[in-house]
Amino acid sequence: MKIYLIAAILLISLTGCKSPKKKFDFTFYKWNIHESYYLKFNSSDTLYLINTYPLEEETSFTILNSEEKERIQNALETIPFPKEKEFSNSLIEDGETNAFYLKDGEKKQQLLIHGHKGPNQFWLFGKTLKAIKNQHSFIKINKKFDLNDFEKIVAPPVLFIEK
Repeated sequence: MKIYLIAAILLISLTGCKSPKKKFDFTFYKWNIHESYYLKFNSSDTLYLINTYPLEEETSFTILNSEEKERIQNALETIPFPKEKEFSNSLIEDGETNAFYLKDGEKKQQLLIHGHKGPNQFWLFGKTLKAIKNQHSFIKINKKFDLNDFEKIVAPPVLFIEK
């Protein structure tokens, strides 16, 4: 009888435990002629929106439901970042740009896609993030995020050449 009890407790404890979710620091950037914004997600249920369109930076937040949080979390755990960090179409001056920056512990990954170039799964992930953003009302807050590392991906430094 003791063996069955110990086996049952062991079975319940092993099957009831889920592996802990990873803690991510994720930033998504979207730019086109009509909008420019960042979305920040850090594995909690809060999604931050840093709107940079037209020129003033404005920060706000919303609370994700568990399904939305899980969708983002699962995508970040499974989507493979390519070795190449930028895919762009040099023939398109405007168009749409999406950039992704993921920090998982000490590991940092980034990707910039523009003009329908780059991995399709990232374009789809960008559409998913936009759809989640559009389903929410955001509350303005007085919070600033350090986007310096991320802005290096989006806007490389301008080099002036003497003539």
